[in-house]
Amino acid sequence: MRTSTQLNTIFIPRPARLTAHINSRLRPADIEPQTVHAVLVQYGLNLAAPSQNMPNARRNHNLIVRTNEGRKVLKLYRSDWLTDTIAYEHSILQYLAEMNSPAPRLLSTITGETCVNLGGQNYCMFEFVKGVNYSSTFLFRPHRMKLMRTAGQTLAKLHRHLLGFSPKGNHHLGFISREGERLRDVKWHIQKISEFKERTQPLSDPNAKWLIAHSEKILYEINDLSTILKDVYLPRTIIHGDFGLHNIIFQGADHATPMDFELARLEWRLSDLVSCVSKLRNRKGEYDMDSAVELLTAYQHEFPIGDEEWQSFPLVWKYYKLAKAVQYWSSYFETNGPAHKLSLARDAVDQSMWLSDNPLNMVELRFRKGQKK
Repeated sequence: MRTSTQLNTIFIPRPARLTAHINSRLRPADIEPQTVHAVLVQYGLNLAAPSQNMPNARRNHNLIVRTNEGRKVLKLYRSDWLTDTIAYEHSILQYLAEMNSPAPRLLSTITGETCVNLGGQNYCMFEFVKGVNYSSTFLFRPHRMKLMRTAGQTLAKLHRHLLGFSPKGNHHLGFISREGERLRDVKWHIQKISEFKERTQPLSDPNAKWLIAHSEKILYEINDLSTILKDVYLPRTIIHGDFGLHNIIFQGADHATPMDFELARLEWRLSDLVSCVSKLRNRKGEYDMDSAVELLTAYQHEFPIGDEEWQSFPLVWKYYKLAKAVQYWSSYFETNGPAHKLSLARDAVDQSMWLSDNPLNMVELRFRKGQKK
């Protein structure tokens, strides 16, 4: 059991978190020492102590690097992450720094660049963010509710700060512009699902068979929702894209820093709220409504959602989950498995109807905790 002095929060790391932490310490550094040195030279920094793997890092190889100017974070991007997409993320982070908004702070090289390419691989460096990450921990209920309120307020401020900002580059998951279509529009989904059906046909996995059987329905609903939502007032802003306790460092009871902006993109702001709430499920697939209400209530107090926009929340939820299913299906082939990607795709389709099939949940999310109608 550990206690965070900043929040006076008692938390117990879950076994999976402890295992990941131990593994990160025992295995060799995810980036070779000679590469670390070569990158640091570009920033005019020297290594002061051996590097350590970042505990619980997920998509990328990240190191905690102790330099002559203090702790930094060295990030190696996935090989499939385009330079244009990295530039998109970095322009967002630079803007947030100018706004003095909580976010990781990029370092610049001696020549003023924020990305270093060595041997075809892209690297960047950040200032180390101090604080506590509470994901994958057991928390007392009041402490979890406090964290959710702070998270909701932090997300609202992020959306408001980025309202109207246009990043450099582009992101494949978002809208092309504030008035334009998505890069992955209906035509993209038609083409990809046709391709996936053919490639999935030889697989014996039951989830693969299920996805093929439901592919036409998925396409029909994506097309239908796209048409309906075009005529609805849904504010677009730069969203975080993967917001949740796993990507938040807390510095105090009312202050937190969102991390990992790789999926930040121009999108309906409701999409970020769908993403947050849909992560609040236990292993039985049940939603933590208390946590969802605390997060949404805090968000509403900071950056209110109008009635017309909120009424579209179930439709945005459905569209988001169906598009997510196609992303998981695509990821299965992009990463040559594993099979759980197909399971996640099927689950996303199943969850797409959660609000539509349970309208009382919509009322509870909107009006519990004394929110005014």
